[in-house]
Amino acid sequence: MLFQSNLLGQVTVDENTVLNFPLGLPGFESCQRFKLFHEESEQADSPRVFWMQSLDDADVLFSVVAPEEFGVRYEVELSAEEVDALQLANPEDALVLVMIYKGSDAIDENTHPLLKSLSANLRNPLIINSVSLRGLQLGQLQCDMVLHNRAA
Repeated sequence: MLFQSNLLGQVTVDENTVLNFPLGLPGFESCQRFKLFHEESEQADSPRVFWMQSLDDADVLFSVVAPEEFGVRYEVELSAEEVDALQLANPEDALVLVMIYKGSDAIDENTHPLLKSLSANLRNPLIINSVSLRGLQLGQLQCDMVLHNRAA
């Protein structure tokens, strides 16, 4: 199907690859269907940024990345309700994504928005079942941080 995104323009959507968030996302509860898009990059070490376009609202688009792009690894325990909502049979089928956004850069408020640094919403990751394509956003995770000293 063709979809007219207000930010990406006209895009082709394979309906077999649509992500379903039955509860929507906090603040965007009416947006339940999303499609991931990405720009092909020739650089193997460049971050893979995806655009998560709502198919329920052409104005809603989020930038998301795998948390590994920021050197973050999640170990999340899902409740029985969350496992059921995701229809998750195997933990290996769970994908984690984090939303990224332009930081506030309070040091220099005159910085152009396109030049501001990227920040990630690490306390509210998206969990997606790669088989059922159902997702949810975990809210306000309590984090334990472990730092590793790795040789370059």
